[in-house]
Amino acid sequence: MKTGESRYIGILDTTLREGEQTPGVIFSIEQKVEIAHLLDDFGVDIIEVGHPVVSPAIRKAVQRLCDEGLRAEKLAHSRAIRSDILEAKRCGADWVGIYYCVTDQRLQDNNKSELDAIGLITDSIKYAKDFGLKVRYTPEDTTRSPIDRVLRVANAAIEAGADRISVADTAGWMLPHEMYDFILHLKEGLEKAVPLHVHCHNDLGMAVANTLAAINAGVYMADVTINGLGERAGIASLHEVCSALKLRYELANQWKMDYIPHMSEIIARYSGKPISDQEPIVGKDAFTHCAGTHVRDELMRTGHYDSGICAMVGRKRDIAISRMSGKAAIGYKLESLGLETS
Repeated sequence: MKTGESRYIGILDTTLREGEQTPGVIFSIEQKVEIAHLLDDFGVDIIEVGHPVVSPAIRKAVQRLCDEGLRAEKLAHSRAIRSDILEAKRCGADWVGIYYCVTDQRLQDNNKSELDAIGLITDSIKYAKDFGLKVRYTPEDTTRSPIDRVLRVANAAIEAGADRISVADTAGWMLPHEMYDFILHLKEGLEKAVPLHVHCHNDLGMAVANTLAAINAGVYMADVTINGLGERAGIASLHEVCSALKLRYELANQWKMDYIPHMSEIIARYSGKPISDQEPIVGKDAFTHCAGTHVRDELMRTGHYDSGICAMVGRKRDIAISRMSGKAAIGYKLESLGLETS
């Protein structure tokens, strides 16, 4: 939908952290540097560069990425533990993304009360702010946590200095109308307005829809990965979220949309995770017309079966020859081979 007014939507790409949690995916440091520069040139606002304490190799990569002189800000992943935050600072990150889950089950499993959790969260945030870090706090599994508790914890986090709050649909649980209502409830209950982020997993195939629903409800920044990489079924994909926003919303963002196919190909190669032929926007057949009447009408006037995204991302339509083909498709293919038709 067109909103009728220009709006800026922030994009945080987490291919280098969430994406590397895809089973079997490991990026080399040089690959990470190349990916980060592509994302920077494309126009993302924040790059999540990794969780430094996971391994020496990841710490080395995070430090290298923070030293690359990127325009985009760098965010390091962190538990609500001082040692994690210290490593983020030592690596040179601009932001630290602190997470701590406050669902009933997780608090019970960790033998923590809500007050215990708030103490850990606020201590971590204050520690990070003392280092001069910007802080995003995420109540992991936000959407399955009691909303009143989420509000109490988020308000305590903001009072402690958190610059932003992120809503994580960690299990891919939400439906779009539920996400919209959840964000509205959260915004109304915050004692101090801060920008909200959203991080949607794709377990039910709703990650992009939930991300857009959250944006419609007022979220400022969306988490994405190239090709939708991530834990289990992944998270919202950059190519779908940014294409939907660019095509259907009045945005002030100046993304280089023609980078999308190349970034997708690079990630498919480096990750070893192939792109489906029918993947929207980046799949081989995403703009291929097959049925006879479709081909005839599309050749007559481009746009009958094209939303406009094909040209926006720098791709070209294709015409398939199959048992569904009509005269128009056959004639088009013959002419493309330099053969005359009668």
